[in-house]
Amino acid sequence: MTNPNQRALIAAYFLSRFDKKGVRSLGYANFTEAFEAIGTALDVKPSTVKHMRDSFDPYCSQVRVGWYQRTILPSRANVIAAYVSLSEEAVTGIVRELLTETSSDSDVFSYLAPLSKASIVNESAVDAETTPYAARIKTGEEAEDFFQSSYPKLTIFSGAMLEDMRKLGVGFDFRANFPKHYSVIEVKGLRVAQGAISFTDKEWGVAGILGDDYYLALVRSLDTAPELELIKNPVKQVPVKRKTLESVSVTWNAYL
Repeated sequence: MTNPNQRALIAAYFLSRFDKKGVRSLGYANFTEAFEAIGTALDVKPSTVKHMRDSFDPYCSQVRVGWYQRTILPSRANVIAAYVSLSEEAVTGIVRELLTETSSDSDVFSYLAPLSKASIVNESAVDAETTPYAARIKTGEEAEDFFQSSYPKLTIFSGAMLEDMRKLGVGFDFRANFPKHYSVIEVKGLRVAQGAISFTDKEWGVAGILGDDYYLALVRSLDTAPELELIKNPVKQVPVKRKTLESVSVTWNAYL
């Protein structure tokens, strides 16, 4: 079996994102057993698998903070971007295949593709210009921090409790809970005053469903003097073009 570290990294992402439920779905009793079994199957140290999981935790886990003080690595950013939209069932199947001794590189090529150009060993932290995925995550984090600090001053959400939804994969970042209704907010950031932003298919779909209850919080000029602009119902207000990207995809086929 080749590419053991790449396979281990995807397994570690799975453990971070789905936590103890993911551990059980792979047939392990606890994290310690999972680290040992995955390490044995892939011929990597169990501690390496654990450290990989910890590096995903700030972005994927709802129960552990992980290495929140470290800048995200390009390989981690690429895995998150490629796998975030897949269901638990789909990622479980992928991880099981990656851990199978008989699976060759050609069998799992599409699963490893997001890591094809990323070095897992001796990898260094990246800044905003290194990879598109890492840049997007870093810019997004800074924009979200600025939005949270600005939230108490936003009169449009006066009286609403802000709820963090970022790790739930629901198509928006925050929910403003009023006594009898709620509004949701998707935060996007730009390094300069003007530029391109991207919505995932899920974000754009949820925005269309929620209409006037969906807000785009656009933080401009992050590198100089950040300014926050709120755009209500972006589906009606923001001109967009659809773009199809290569990523990991899963289909469920039946022979009847």
